[in-house]
Amino acid sequence: MDFGAILPAALLALGLLGVLLTDLIGKGRQPEVPVIVALASLAAAALASLFGHRSDEIVLGVLRVDGFGVTFTVFCCVTGFFTILATMRGEAFRRPGGEFLVLILSAVLGMSLLAQAVDLVTLYLAFETVSIPSYVLVGMRRGDRKANEASMKYVLFGAVSSGIMLYGLSMIVGLSGGTSLEAVRAAVDAGAGSQPMFIAAAVMIFAGFAFKISAVPFHFWSPDVYAGAPASVGGFLAVASKAAGFAALVRVMGAMSPTVPDAADPLTTFAYAGDPLILSVTIAALLSMTIGNLAALRQTEVKRLLAWSSIAHAGYILLTLAVWSENAAAALIVYMIAYLFMNLAAFLIAGIVIREQGTGELSAFKGLASRSPWLAVAFAIVLFSLTGLPPFFGFVGKYTVFYAVFDKGYVWLGVIGLLNGAISLYYYAKIIAQMFLVEADAPETAKPMGFRFADWALCAVLVVPLLLFGILWSGVWEMAMSVASSMFGGA
Repeated sequence: MDFGAILPAALLALGLLGVLLTDLIGKGRQPEVPVIVALASLAAAALASLFGHRSDEIVLGVLRVDGFGVTFTVFCCVTGFFTILATMRGEAFRRPGGEFLVLILSAVLGMSLLAQAVDLVTLYLAFETVSIPSYVLVGMRRGDRKANEASMKYVLFGAVSSGIMLYGLSMIVGLSGGTSLEAVRAAVDAGAGSQPMFIAAAVMIFAGFAFKISAVPFHFWSPDVYAGAPASVGGFLAVASKAAGFAALVRVMGAMSPTVPDAADPLTTFAYAGDPLILSVTIAALLSMTIGNLAALRQTEVKRLLAWSSIAHAGYILLTLAVWSENAAAALIVYMIAYLFMNLAAFLIAGIVIREQGTGELSAFKGLASRSPWLAVAFAIVLFSLTGLPPFFGFVGKYTVFYAVFDKGYVWLGVIGLLNGAISLYYYAKIIAQMFLVEADAPETAKPMGFRFADWALCAVLVVPLLLFGILWSGVWEMAMSVASSMFGGA
């Protein structure tokens, strides 16, 4: 085994221990040291994944280190990096404590393993390694009743979905005679996929993933959790947790669904054949888009609005799995990269406004263009990008998704998706109207905003790529196609 294959995970584990030790030795007197250690470990793990190990390798029989898994490992490390920075600038406006950093690093480590797992036991353990720190992150503000309520709901929904998923996994292991995805694939090829017990197990397993990616009908936790948690934590759950869930779901569907003939990797290439798992994904995609967008229309609190928006975006991403192909795989990667910048920027700006105004209601954004024009412009760019309007990166993400859908011949799916995109414009435009067209009508919402250079710098790092990659997106697409081609046997 090449040690480089597990170097990113080792760096994250060492960073976790480093944060614990520096926080314990410093006893809180130098809170910046654990932060630096955590940021350094995340950056090192991302660089080790990006420029280190290149070959496709099975590690210890349970992890597959390939281009697909490496891409999502880098993605989750970058999200964790920006989450820590956003926490320092958001609602709390202080350096995160050692326990917060440990939880972020633990969750990112679990996400990295989840994206590369090719063994059902490892997959479930990684799944829980992501979930348990997330429960605690949501409820870390112990004096906040909303945070406590959100954490409790998150735990309860998580326990139920985890139990359902584990039961489904146990059934699959019994039917396939092994815990590896290769064994599951062999069982499907032998005809096990048509058995009623296998179908029931597949739907149960998808239920667990639907909870992780906040897809309908396992989405009920999202609005309360995102509203109760700090904005930076909400962004972390909406982006990194969702990405790892999708990466693992691709591998599981590759093992449990009909494969593409002569594919280079049958565990990440599968064809639409009307099987129950892909049918469940298609239904979840349609429901998530529609319910997420319609529910967002009624929201008056920005974090709840972004939560319902996140549910709708889960539906758009599920479309790529419903029509899986080389183009769809590349579209999934491009959309997730765009989603990283869009959602992290949205939750960052929401957190800054909440920090300054003391509330996340839409009324807090009244007259923002006159009090802080640059922040209002940045948020407008983010919202237009989330809608999918050109020339922003969000448009590129949605374009690649719908191109893959229409290219596969599923016109009706593409039309429903486009109609949902039109609906989303209304509730995003509500925030823009509050910022640019409505004057502040209360003293607390009319006061100048106390921004600092760090606020502007972090916003710029997240918002500028939405403009840059919205115009110069060919490099991102080529990278995504390179990863997709390696999965489907292309050049």
